Amino acid sequence: MKASISVVPTLAALLLLAACSEPSSTDLLESRITATMMPSQTCNQPANVQAVPNGIQVGVPDRSLFVIGRSDLSDCGRYALTGVVEAMLDPRIMQVVVLPGGNINEPEALLLHQRTATVQAFLSNAGYTGTQPPVLVQQSTGPMGSWGIVLAVAGQQ
Repeated sequence: MKASISVVPTLAALLLLAACSEPSSTDLLESRITATMMPSQTCNQPANVQAVPNGIQVGVPDRSLFVIGRSDLSDCGRYALTGVVEAMLDPRIMQVVVLPGGNINEPEALLLHQRTATVQAFLSNAGYTGTQPPVLVQQSTGPMGSWGIVLAVAGQQ
């Protein structure tokens, strides 16, 4: 009788833990980034958020992200990237890939390279202490002038 009495509290504790489980990292990531990129924000009107297999991708046109003809971030660009950094706060959500808004392999892509470095530096210098991975850059397959930032849950395929 004593054995069954001690099993009941243990079983009840396990059931409560299962009922209170956290949402998946991908769900948490999507809710964070969607909350910071609400369409009601004037700066984020042209931004879009879409799900990818292991996370989300934020798309922002270069005309919103940068000062025209320069590599400096616009006010709206800083706001959008700050929203991305806020979404990166959960350490399980830590693969970051910048997809530049053009072909970074073209020889005349100096401004594109400078802009890529600006975005990469902004996301890399977010103030994390030892948990932030490097911010990767990959060639984008999207339309010219449309930047993407992919935030994925580390270790998931």
